[in-house]
Amino acid sequence: MSLFKQRKHKRFKYIPKHLKDSNENDENLETQWQSLRGQGKNKSKGGLPLPILLVILGMIIAVWYILTHYETS
Repeated sequence: MSLFKQRKHKRFKYIPKHLKDSNENDENLETQWQSLRGQGKNKSKGGLPLPILLVILGMIIAVWYILTHYETS
């Protein structure tokens, strides 16, 4: 009577990457976190801050608006 027997589910022996080396990652987690936090701060030192860029953009738009009205009158 194999017609009425249901198949058993396949079982896999899969271990996700984050669980394979969990002992090694736990020890260095704090140092990795500190190094990643420090990297974000170093990237923004080279450019202008966002508020200054917005002020410059506003000034460009204002000058453009004034010049277009000066040209038409």
